[in-house]
Amino acid sequence: MILFNGLGRRLSGFLVGVLVAFFAATLSAVPAQATLGPPEPVDFQLTGSWNGVVIQVGRLVGSLQFDDSNSLYRLDLTVCRQSSYTAPNVSVSVNGIPQSVPHGPPLRPDLCPPREPSWGISGLLTYNGVINNISLKIDGLFFDGSTATPKSKGRTYDNPFN
Repeated sequence: MILFNGLGRRLSGFLVGVLVAFFAATLSAVPAQATLGPPEPVDFQLTGSWNGVVIQVGRLVGSLQFDDSNSLYRLDLTVCRQSSYTAPNVSVSVNGIPQSVPHGPPLRPDLCPPREPSWGISGLLTYNGVINNISLKIDGLFFDGSTATPKSKGRTYDNPFN
């Protein structure tokens, strides 16, 4: 009987511990979900000129959203190569610090003319600090047959939540 009582106490103590751990895990506080603000439109068209004709070089189009937590932002962008001599480069900076962003399939291939390479930049991205502003920029290279000319366009967006 003593063996059973000792084993029974250990077993019941173990089960109580497991139940307490289970309930503590299921009742733990869930972090508040931050809210995205309205999408801010992005539309940068790079152009060059050859013999008086305006040539489209590259385009960055889509949206940027800030998050009320001041540490998240969402990008939904499509990049169109158009006639850029090299693939356009898109840069993203938070508070002036360059950021790495994911590339994938185009989000809106209908915005790029057929037969033009395009890709997407999309995701909910985090920043280790308070986001004051985000800068987006597209750089392309216009070639008029004899000269390659860098073209760029961009803008800094202020965070409306701070």
